[in-house]
Amino acid sequence: MKLIQANPKTDNEQTILSALNAKERSLRGGATSFSKDGKSKWKHVKFNGWVTVTIAAENILFAKVQAKSPTEEAKIFEAFIGYLTRHCGSLIDTLTIYYR
Repeated sequence: MKLIQANPKTDNEQTILSALNAKERSLRGGATSFSKDGKSKWKHVKFNGWVTVTIAAENILFAKVQAKSPTEEAKIFEAFIGYLTRHCGSLIDTLTIYYR
């Protein structure tokens, strides 16, 4: 399991989570790598595994990346980091990765 912490820039009007949700809605229907599976669970269209996204105090986003195999987890992790930075990079101040 890997845990991603995304700290927002201080002058953001929009949270990282709301930007992610808005982007997923706008890309829904085949043009996106990740789709929501419930309120806080995101699944990749190609890889087996999931990302659980939560918000903490100060609008800090935590994303827990999990899969049944280490290979799939690495692929989902890499894909989610790319998705997050591609669509919300302007809102992020720092990214921290915790290896568990």
